[in-house]
Amino acid sequence: MRKTAPAESTRHTWGEAIGVYLHRRVAVMFLLGFSAGLPYQFTASTLQALLTESGVSLEEIGLFGLVAIAYAWKFVWAPAIDGIPIPVLSRVLGHRRAWLLLIQIALGGVIAAMGWIDPATNKLALAAVAVAVAFLSASQDIVIDAFRIESIPEDELAAGTANYNAAYRVAMLVSFTGAVSLVTALEAYGFSKTEAWGWGFVVMASLILIGILGTLLAREDWAAQAPLFQRSAAERFRTAVIEPFSGFLKKDLWWAMLLFVVLFKLGDAFTSELRTTFFLKMGFEKATYAAIQWPAGFFSLLIGGYIGGIMVNRFGLMPSLWAAGIAQMLTNLVFIWPALALPGIAADIGIAQPDGRLALTFAALDGGGLAAWHATAALFGSIAIENFATGIGGVIFIAYMSHLCSDRAYTATQYALLSSLSNQARVVLSAPSGFVASGLGWVWYYVIGTALALPGLALLWWLWNREKRAEARTAQPPLPEGAIEARVVSD
Repeated sequence: MRKTAPAESTRHTWGEAIGVYLHRRVAVMFLLGFSAGLPYQFTASTLQALLTESGVSLEEIGLFGLVAIAYAWKFVWAPAIDGIPIPVLSRVLGHRRAWLLLIQIALGGVIAAMGWIDPATNKLALAAVAVAVAFLSASQDIVIDAFRIESIPEDELAAGTANYNAAYRVAMLVSFTGAVSLVTALEAYGFSKTEAWGWGFVVMASLILIGILGTLLAREDWAAQAPLFQRSAAERFRTAVIEPFSGFLKKDLWWAMLLFVVLFKLGDAFTSELRTTFFLKMGFEKATYAAIQWPAGFFSLLIGGYIGGIMVNRFGLMPSLWAAGIAQMLTNLVFIWPALALPGIAADIGIAQPDGRLALTFAALDGGGLAAWHATAALFGSIAIENFATGIGGVIFIAYMSHLCSDRAYTATQYALLSSLSNQARVVLSAPSGFVASGLGWVWYYVIGTALALPGLALLWWLWNREKRAEARTAQPPLPEGAIEARVVSD
């Protein structure tokens, strides 16, 4: 069982807080984080770009967010991944790595097939394949999350999480900006839309080899794991299904912890669901949007993620979580800027597209003067600010959930429960998001998203104050025997 310390008990020097990123077990999380982040955009931004370009309605695009439902329910099959070894392969690689290798191979195949389906003619088939991508991606998350928690000591966990999160974001960037740029280039060379998207997805699928490399380089000891799988079926069911949940329910304020996990990223989940569709609807052409947003999103997420890891090591978990929550809430409002500015700019300097709409392309921005600079700043600035806060909050929130999973025997199931709950908001809110944006407009869409962050912050404030009072009581020295007697007499 992992030995844990209270979240706020350890402080490190700046050198120690930064040097931990050079440790091997922390560094390998970068490759695995890339593997985890690669499939995500194929049920999010990349899928949104494909649907928007194919003329799918805003309401239907919102409903397509439900294909990611596997992320919200992965705790249901996490016990199977915890408790069932892969014949032969588990003995060779170890339990977690055996599962990882099989899932990664399957993911590559499904992603490669996804791009060949035209949503204009077969929405249901595309939705079915997207569901399969989400299921395999969620299953991969279960394994990697458990392996990260089991293999990294708690005082290095925030750093490992930062490496994981940074690579996750790099992969998201590649699987969106890289995919869209590649598709645009293929279309310019004369490929049809379906062929361009199909070959683009095939190239993206090949990048799963980076995750497979991480799986092969990681270390795991099957000899230490084997006794766990030599028990009876009933005993394995009890330890794989019943004990992980019953063990978590024994924690003090378990209900508040679970509720906080649901609420913390509520506002962020709502506003990020239609991010790509938002900027495309505001007038940007897909390749232009992808090219401008990637440096803003990538570098701000990368910097924010590492700052989040350093913040936890330097200032402690709860203060860092509070600061991140406030930043995430306020940065939702920055998108009101492009919501108000871009439609008018697109009408003034946009270039007519084959479908008749005026779009902000590279050519439009190149000759658009001050209006072009304003449009670029609205896109680049809003993405950079929001992603910086998301990078900080993502690492700190993952570190918080990892800290709650202190028993190594149940890490996959318990962490899957927590991460599933954190994804409930994204999946549940994806369905009405398109209707809200269509009915109330984009400005109110982001105002509502900002307000949705308040319940999580209120609960965090309550939990933090409870924790501080508990620490204060623990820090008080015991009363001398005479003082205890005097108190009893006076009472």
